[in-house]
Amino acid sequence: MINFDNSKVPKILVVGDLMIDQYLWGSTERISPEAPVPVINVKYDNEVLGGAGNVVNNLKKLGAQVDIFSVIGDCKVSSDILSLLSDIRVNTQYLIKQKSRIVSKKTRIIASHQQVVRYDRESKDDISLQTEDKLINSIKNFIDNYDIILLSDYGKGVLTKNVTRALIDLADFKGIKVLVDPKGDDYSKYSGAFLLTPNKKEASEITKIEIKDRKSLLDAAKKLKTDLNLKISLITMSEEGIAVYDEELRIKPTITREVYDVTGAGDTVLSSLGYALALNIKIDDAVEFSNLAAGVVVSKIGSATATFNEIIEHESSLNKSTSDKHIKTFQ
Repeated sequence: MINFDNSKVPKILVVGDLMIDQYLWGSTERISPEAPVPVINVKYDNEVLGGAGNVVNNLKKLGAQVDIFSVIGDCKVSSDILSLLSDIRVNTQYLIKQKSRIVSKKTRIIASHQQVVRYDRESKDDISLQTEDKLINSIKNFIDNYDIILLSDYGKGVLTKNVTRALIDLADFKGIKVLVDPKGDDYSKYSGAFLLTPNKKEASEITKIEIKDRKSLLDAAKKLKTDLNLKISLITMSEEGIAVYDEELRIKPTITREVYDVTGAGDTVLSSLGYALALNIKIDDAVEFSNLAAGVVVSKIGSATATFNEIIEHESSLNKSTSDKHIKTFQ
């Protein structure tokens, strides 16, 4: 892996939609007499940070210094988010409370290591104009503290067009890279970011180019880079790897074992890329590192994270000839 300077701890700012992922774990042995659905005998449950919170959790596992700027409400889910953030020693002073705001909670029922159903309780309403101003002004006051900014957009109303444009413009003025996990059908609000991390389906929809071969992939990557004034054009392609385009197209292969659950894989890609780039690692090496981290996460069930030791063990298990080159830099 890539050698890191142990003396430097990257300072990373995450802005985006906080939520809770709840998991109900159980087993099933029969079909309900009331409807053709399995009856799940729930044995235990747990709650973890989701959305931008999962990005924060991933960064903490990698050893970064991280702060989260977001908007919560006065609901129980918001209180639970504060507790979960405190549990991993993340400062919650930058979270803005908006009265009556409903924060997302996604509940998944797992039986025999398989997700049976998911149900969500949430609102997708944009934050208020007054809250937008508070969030933007708060970030303005502290932006100089950070090496890089990660925007985790789940389309739940925190990263409005006004907020996103203000943050990218401010970061550009300060010379700070902005990485975005995008959402929705209007990517113009991300214009000027360092890079985005759309998947192949999202990139196809936003560019109106069906990605079906290397040429169409190159065309889509070029269009994203040009239309949105990006420094790097990046497209994630699940088992096919990650495509990177600056002056030329490279496809970094997926580095994974058995896939159990892709939940949170995008969060891991964003956080590991941000971690590496904050330490001035070259983009190709950063992408290879994020591929390794995502490979660890998809081998777990639920919104998971990857530690350095797990990433190193994962790469070793792949018996890669370039193992020494790619793992010594992140230790």
